[in-house]
Amino acid sequence: MNVVVVDDDPLVRLVLARAVASMGHVSLPAENGDAALQLVETKSVDVVVSDWMMPGMTGLELCQRIRARDAIEYVYFMLVTALDDSEHALAGIEAGVDDCLVKPVRPFDLRLRLMVAERVTGLHRRLAERQRGLERTNVEMAVTARLDPLTGLGNRLKMAEDLEIFRSRRERYHEPFGVALFDLDHFKSLNDAAGHLAGDRALRQVAAIIRRELRDSDMAYRYGGEELLVVLPAGVRSVAAAAERIRKAVENAAIPHPGRPGPETVVTLSVGVAAAEGDAESYLLAADAALYKAKSQGRNQMAVAGRWFAIPELAAQP
Repeated sequence: MNVVVVDDDPLVRLVLARAVASMGHVSLPAENGDAALQLVETKSVDVVVSDWMMPGMTGLELCQRIRARDAIEYVYFMLVTALDDSEHALAGIEAGVDDCLVKPVRPFDLRLRLMVAERVTGLHRRLAERQRGLERTNVEMAVTARLDPLTGLGNRLKMAEDLEIFRSRRERYHEPFGVALFDLDHFKSLNDAAGHLAGDRALRQVAAIIRRELRDSDMAYRYGGEELLVVLPAGVRSVAAAAERIRKAVENAAIPHPGRPGPETVVTLSVGVAAAEGDAESYLLAADAALYKAKSQGRNQMAVAGRWFAIPELAAQP
C-alpha cells in the first residue's frame, strides 16, 4: 500500500516511515498536515498514519479534510497520539478516524493495524471499481437508448431532448435554428424490389453521408421509417443550403435503387426545410408540409416552408 506518514518530529517521522517500508509498503513522509493533504490529492494513497498534535493542521483536522473530499477512493486513517485516553480515541473515531495508536508505537501494533487497513482498503478498492463500472454502464446505456440502432443517428428521444436545448438557446441568446426533413424517394419500391436488407443498407449509407456533410454543431436523427431529420443552428437560408448540399451528395453517391420507376436507378432524397419558429410541433409540421410539396413536384428536390429559393443560388453558398 501507499502509506503517508505525518509527524512534525523528524525523528518520529523517520522511524515510522522505516517501519512502514520494512513491512513491504511504500512510505510517503510528510512533515505537516498540509503536505499530507497534498500527497492525498495528487497520489494514490491507501493509508494515512498521522500524529494528532501538530502545529497548524492537527491530525484530527487532516482526517476531516480527507473525509470531506469528493472522491470515490477510500483512505484508511490511523491517528497516533500520546494521549492514552478513551475519550480522545472516541473523538477521533467520531471525526472519521479508522484506528488509533498510542505513542511510542510498537512495530507489532503497527503491523497489525496495517494488515487490517490492507483488508479494508482492498474491499473499498473493489467496491470503487464496481461503482465506476456501473457508472460507465449507465453512461453507455443512456447513449444507446438515444441512438437509432439501424442508422446510428439520434432517435426520437434524443431529438426531443436536443430540440429543447436548441429552443432554450434560441430564447436566451436569440440563436436561430432550422430543420430539414429528408425522405428517401420511392423507398417502398426499393424494399419490394431488392428486399428489406437492401432498404436498410440504403438507409445506413444515406445516414453516413448526412453525418459526413454536417458540422459538429449540427444534429441528425431518424425521424421515422425512411425519414431523417437534420437540425442546424443557423438561419433558414443556411439550413436550406446545407440541405441541398446533402441532397446532391446522396444523389452523387449513386446508391443503387433497382425498384425505382423511370430512368433514374439511384437513391435520391426529397427534403422540406423550415425555420424553427414557435414550438416544435409547428415547425416540424411546416417541414413536413414542405417535404410533401417537394415530393408532389417530382421528388429529388427541396422545398422551403412558405417560400422557394433558387437551388443554384443556395448551392453556391458556403
